[in-house]
Amino acid sequence: LVGNFSFNNILSEQLACPTCKTHKKDAILTKCFHVFCLNCLKTRYETRNRKCPKCNATFGANDYHRIYLT
Repeated sequence: LVGNFSFNNILSEQLACPTCKTHKKDAILTKCFHVFCLNCLKTRYETRNRKCPKCNATFGANDYHRIYLT
């Protein structure tokens, strides 16, 4: 049971958005292939801060897409 709890914590950390750390990763930037939550990418786009939070690659409206991790 303890090992399973540890695995779940690691998995949750890996799936968390690196920007906000509260939402799960569910969107990808097609220019650099970094993954974030859709909320973070939409906010960056709408506030004209259109650069990848990890590598600063610029992106437009057609450069981020929803993904479904199962």
